[in-house]
Amino acid sequence: MNRPPVNPVATGTDRGKAGDTTDRGDTAQAAPEPRTAPGAPGGAATAGGHSPTRLTAHLQHLRRGGQYAAARALLARALTRIPDPALRQIAWQHEPFWWAPLQGPRVRLVRRGPDDIELVRRCWADAEFMRHFHRGAAPLPADDAALADLLRNEQAAIPSESQALHWTIEVGSTKAGFVSIVNISLRQRRAECLIGIHGDHGPFAYAEAAHLMFGFLAERARIERLTAHYYPENQRAIDSAVALGFEVEGTLRGYLREPDGRRSDLVVAGMVLDPAFFERTARLRQRVLG
Repeated sequence: MNRPPVNPVATGTDRGKAGDTTDRGDTAQAAPEPRTAPGAPGGAATAGGHSPTRLTAHLQHLRRGGQYAAARALLARALTRIPDPALRQIAWQHEPFWWAPLQGPRVRLVRRGPDDIELVRRCWADAEFMRHFHRGAAPLPADDAALADLLRNEQAAIPSESQALHWTIEVGSTKAGFVSIVNISLRQRRAECLIGIHGDHGPFAYAEAAHLMFGFLAERARIERLTAHYYPENQRAIDSAVALGFEVEGTLRGYLREPDGRRSDLVVAGMVLDPAFFERTARLRQRVLG
């Protein structure tokens, strides 16, 4: 299928903003975290939502300085003194796999960070892309140093701090878009997702990025339930989500309030990332992941 140069292939919503993909692309999905602008760089501050402790602050400092091994060593020493389940949970969130790239045949997902400033600015400056990807995203800092700091903090965050994970989609040597997992609840093992690809990168880039993300969530992040939201008129997006394995679960009537005061509905789709899901989608996963 021929596509125009700018082709956002997936979008999302967050309690007031709805995902949208028109005839210009395929699509699927859901909602950025409420603590920051949906889909935008940023993150919350403390583990588990509690007041910062000296250990938490030290771990944050180490991660933001790129000293992940030192943070893990600090946690290992703490666990020898305090073998607490909550501390073990924090240690698990410092395991190297949270920052390791997810590699497919054509696509790689890399935790978004300061090296992605150019892509972030290019996407946020493209009104047509943002209309599909996220209509209500907050503006970026004008200063590159401030934006780099936001992205660095986002990259260094663990899920219990930010309730989010953001990856940059790389297609070959090109930075092509974003995958975000947001509103993460580790206790409930659920999350929401958002994908956007800027430009035409072939028919499999979106599906490959999505299935890399599904595998990571199920096998590494212990997420069992994934949710996505769509405008009811965006039937193409809904069809694409179903093709990926989402099931349409219903409509939230008058859920969103548009800038002009109108209320609009949202279609809810979801999936359970259990063995049955991976059995049902085995043929598609073989096609896109090899």
